[in-house]
Amino acid sequence: MENKGKKMSALDVTLMAVGAIIGAGVFSMTGVAVGAAGPGVPIAFLIAGAAAMMVCLPFMVISSAIPVRGGQYLYVARFLSPVLGFLLVWNLVFEIFYVSVLGISAGQYLPNIIPGLSPRLAGTIVVLGIVTACLFNIRTSAKIQNFMVILVLIALGLFIVLGIPHIKHISLPKMVAGSSLSGIILAVSYVRSSAYGAVGVVDLAGEVENPKKTVPSAIATSTIGVSVLYAVVAFIAVGVVPWEEMIQQPLSYAAKSYMPLWIFSFFVIGGALFAILTTLLSMIMSYSRAIWAAADDGLFPKWLQSTNRFGIPYKIILIMGAIGLLPVVLDLPLDYVFAVMNAPGMMLGLLATVPVLIAPRKLEGKFAHAWFRMPKWIIWTLVLGNIALTLVLSFSLFATLDLKTILGILLFYGGGIVYFFIRVSLLKKRGVDLITQMKTYDPSWLEEN
Repeated sequence: MENKGKKMSALDVTLMAVGAIIGAGVFSMTGVAVGAAGPGVPIAFLIAGAAAMMVCLPFMVISSAIPVRGGQYLYVARFLSPVLGFLLVWNLVFEIFYVSVLGISAGQYLPNIIPGLSPRLAGTIVVLGIVTACLFNIRTSAKIQNFMVILVLIALGLFIVLGIPHIKHISLPKMVAGSSLSGIILAVSYVRSSAYGAVGVVDLAGEVENPKKTVPSAIATSTIGVSVLYAVVAFIAVGVVPWEEMIQQPLSYAAKSYMPLWIFSFFVIGGALFAILTTLLSMIMSYSRAIWAAADDGLFPKWLQSTNRFGIPYKIILIMGAIGLLPVVLDLPLDYVFAVMNAPGMMLGLLATVPVLIAPRKLEGKFAHAWFRMPKWIIWTLVLGNIALTLVLSFSLFATLDLKTILGILLFYGGGIVYFFIRVSLLKKRGVDLITQMKTYDPSWLEEN
């Protein structure tokens, strides 16, 4: 299950996780959160970070005990059931359309660098560029990600450093007194999803040096670090301009009030553009590894297992790029695509959080000697709490969709289940028991530490 080629270092994995978390959200959602929490928006970002850690901790536990490429899929298939493992990876196939959402978002900034480009053409160029970057060996892709993450961090660092002397509208007492608990909670619901992207590195564990320590460390470091960074950025934003003026405004609104023009241009283009690109690259890397692991199991045709000379599943990545480009080329309404993906996606994504409740009983020795461990009662509390919260959020999204759309979603996942059992039957005729194969542990899981 491991890639025999070059592997990512601890720094590579941490920056990959940071890139997965820092998307365009902090640039565009800060003003939305201010509208809910008022001057208490920094508190909302800190609470969102704590909520994100609640999601991350169970993944840190299981990845520390049994790190493997495509881990989120493999944990569900091995410890829950093959059918649920298939549904998780089938959901990833559906969520590939999110590539187009990110591509078009980045395409709105690229014409500022290359005049004359339409957002659609720019989005196409962005997707093709990131897909190409993912086709090289894992270290090369990591270096590209590192470069982009560093640019984003520089942009946010400039926002903070240059903004501190201009703070005049906020103080800690005002921040607490000027906000309500209900408003802060509403703001947390807006920004919560932007804080837990680091769990995607779980799927890259087979391509990481010393993954039992590196993966959970990277998840914790990136999630806590970025959450604190978000809170500081939010504090600056409502400090340099009155918080009432920041409502529904992008972060650039605050930056424009004190940044020199050339630095402001770098902040908008370099910061926001590369924030989107880092999320796009990490998503393609993570999703492709889960689909690759499923192809290794036999869920998909054998030719999808093919790798290039760098040991990268290039066919899977190219297909992901092609699927992701469809909404861009067809000019589909991307806000609608985003909502359709997230309603079922949030619900099915919960499957990946459950194996940590079962795996320690199956592989007691692995978890007993893992680098990162937690008491069982805490893990159960975190997982069940996250399930309850996510179900509420998922149902609220379904409530915004019309019946025709919901039926279309059911048709997609129902068609997937039909495909699964046809695949099982087809392989059985060839003498391959797919169900047993999907339940079988990797030999390394059974080795004593």
